[in-house]
This record gives sequence, C-alpha cells and structure tokens, in this order.
Amino acid sequence: MGRGIRWLCLFLILLVALGARLRGITNPLLDDQGWRQADTASMASHMLGHLTDIPSVFLPQLNYDGVTPQKVELEFPFLPYLLACTWTLFGWADSWGRLWSVGLSLITVGGIYDLGRKMFTDRAGLMAAAIYALMPLSIYYGRVVMPEPMAQAWSIWALAMIWRWRNTRKERGSWKAGLLMAGAILAKLPQLMLLPVALLLGFSSLNYKRIDQLVRYTMIALIPPMVYYLWVHFNAAPSSQFVSGILIGNVVDTSNFDWTILVKNIRLGFTDGVLLLSGAGLCRLSFFRSPARLALLVWGGIAALYLGVVCARIPLDYYLVPILPLVALLGAYALDGIHRLQGTVIGIMLLLLFNRETYTHLTLKYEWNQEYLSQAGWIKEHTSASSILVLSDPPPMTFYYAHRVGFRLTKVGDEEFPNKMLQQFPADYFVHLPQSKHKELFWENVRNRYPEVGPGIFDLKSPKSK
Repeated sequence: MGRGIRWLCLFLILLVALGARLRGITNPLLDDQGWRQADTASMASHMLGHLTDIPSVFLPQLNYDGVTPQKVELEFPFLPYLLACTWTLFGWADSWGRLWSVGLSLITVGGIYDLGRKMFTDRAGLMAAAIYALMPLSIYYGRVVMPEPMAQAWSIWALAMIWRWRNTRKERGSWKAGLLMAGAILAKLPQLMLLPVALLLGFSSLNYKRIDQLVRYTMIALIPPMVYYLWVHFNAAPSSQFVSGILIGNVVDTSNFDWTILVKNIRLGFTDGVLLLSGAGLCRLSFFRSPARLALLVWGGIAALYLGVVCARIPLDYYLVPILPLVALLGAYALDGIHRLQGTVIGIMLLLLFNRETYTHLTLKYEWNQEYLSQAGWIKEHTSASSILVLSDPPPMTFYYAHRVGFRLTKVGDEEFPNKMLQQFPADYFVHLPQSKHKELFWENVRNRYPEVGPGIFDLKSPKSK
C-alpha cells in the first residue's frame, strides 16, 4: 500500500470518527454521565481567574457538599485547565469542553494507527484505527467532558513512542515516553495498568546495560503521579477523598459483583462482532513472532484482571474505556489475516450492518432533561449569588448551571418529617430535582411547610406558619 493511499485512508477514518463524535456537540452536560461531566466543568469554573496560581490551581474543587467549594481528591485536572483557558479567551460554553474531547479522541485514533502499523502492518494500523473509531463506547466517550479522552490520548501515544524508541535503538529519548505515561496515569488512575505493557514494549530482551534506562523510565512514569495523588489526598477532607474511596469502597469489597450489567456493557460498548474479531486476533497472536507478542498477551491478561477486579464491582460502562485500544488492535490483527484489502473492507461493512442495533442504543445516551436547565436558570436569575442550595437527590448538575454551592440529600430520610432533615443544613433554598426518588408524601409535607418560590424551588428561610 502506497504512502499516499495510507494517508488518504487515515484521513477518511478520522473524518468518519469526527462526524460520529459531533453528534450532540451542543448538548448541555446533562446527558448520560451528566454528573461527572458537570463535575469536570465545575472544576474548570473554579480555575477562572486563578490560572497562574500554581500549584493550587491544580487542586480540584467541586460545588458540594458545603457552603464553599470543596477540595476533592480526583485525577490531575488537565481537561478542566484547558477548558478554563478556553473560557478565558472565548467565553463560557459547554461545547468547548466537548470540542476538546473530540480533538483528543482523534489524536487517540492517530496513535492507535501508529502503534498498529509499527507492531503489525500498515493495513493493520488502519484497521485498528477504523475499529476504534467505530466502537459505540469509543464514539460516546470520545465527546464527553470527562478525563477519559485525555487519558486515552496520553496512554496510546505513550505506548506508540516507547515502541518507536525501542526499534530505533536510540540511547536517549525514553524520558519523553515516560512523561506521556505519567500524564496518562495522572489523567486517569486506571491507566496505571498499561505501565507493565509499556515496559515490555520498550525494554524486554534488551541489553542488560540499558537497565538504567528502564529504571529512569519507570521513575519518570511513576513519581509525578505518586507526588500528585499524595498531595491531593492530604489536602482533601476524608469525605472528599474520591479516588482512594473508590479503591477501598468498591475495588476491595469482594461482595459487590454484577456480572449481568458488566456483560451488557461490554456487548453494547464493543459490539459482538468486534469482540469476536478480537478473540480471533488473540488466537492468531499465538503464531506471531515479535517482541510485541508478549506485551499484548500481558495486556490481555491485565485487561481480564481489570474486568474482574474493577469493572464487575463498578457497573459503569466508562470504566471499560481503557480496554478499547487493545480490543481494536486485536480485531485489526485478525482482519489483517485477510490479505486482500477488499475483503477487509467488506468485513468492516458487515460488522457495521450486524451491529446496527448497538448503535441505535447510543441514542439513549444523548437524551437529557430540560427541567435541570429551567430550574438552574431561575435560581441564577432570581436568587442571590451567595445563596446556598439543598438538592433533593445526589445528581449535582444544578450547582454547576446555577453557579451556586450547597448540599445534597444522598439518602431518603423520614418521609413524614422532611423539615427535620432540611434544618440540618445552613441553606436558603431546597430544590426538587427532576425524577426525584422521594415519595409524594415527602413532597406534600415539604409544600405544606415551605413556600414554593420557583419551579420546584422552596424557600427554607421563610417557613409557613404551623
């Protein structure tokens, strides 16, 4: 395949990937995973005016749970910082965050192409890029305002660069790949599972004299994340230590398994056809004679362990995102066994045809409730900027759109005496969120106790007389 044809094919793949990810680009951050998207944007909003206050600007802050923004233990805020810079230059709009994520997703597609063609063949690289670009999970999480697109971009290019460095046999330069791997781990902690893969890609079967480069690479990849995660851990209150809380509360808990949801998320996110292809690619890998073989097999083993330890306990489909590149590469290697390009193209078209129902399922992820914006808009316009809110349920998106801080009712309390619950909070307004979990008796008692001054908004400072 000529160089010009390769570049044309890659351009077309990127164009298709771009088109698929532009769907819903102007949607507010209220569709599927709106909670986490609004959190990311909230972190960016607290950076405005403080972009040069380093390092304090990199300590994430959220609008809950307190009367002031709370410092929280989360990943390094690469995307929030970029978003805050963009807002400073061009003004606030949710679409800026989505556009950054789309751009990062396209960078990931390019990285998968580069890694696939270096590991296997040019055709395999193109097929891997195409499969990654078309997987439903990749499409949706390639346009969300969340850390995933950034983490994917950093990690895939970290692997591509260490493999390129190994093959060029340069004495220097591994530190660049190490910085990219550090960036991936900082952007999303689960990317740590790719470090053993990177070590095998870069340093297996090399001269023992290069052991110092392996140590240097490992230190560069691990020390920045260790320093950062320790820093945010000790600067966040115990109730706001989300990263360590997930590790302790979900991963270590051996009683919480949900294989049914996991299987459903895998089938809908990857599609049955791609899973079948990746399995065929894994079988074909046993005949592959390359230093990349061991790295890919270990990557597969780590992915299986990750599915059982993390994904089965936390039934959220975005935890599957780190496995997307491996599935794409293995699927491409299976397709690369078809030596004619026409056969490969026909195979991809058949995959799209057989899995069209999976793409239809994506439509549900783009749906969002206008009531959140209506309530937040009323609060922003009719209440003081210093007002403190209490939300009826855990989803915190109202804080972001109303530009307010406050508390959330995370547990359903006494339906008969809601005022006892609400009096615990130093708040001004209580917000009845759409699709609240509270029963009608609870809301009847709230209406009897507090005046409704806006759409589902109750004034806690002016209770009705008993």
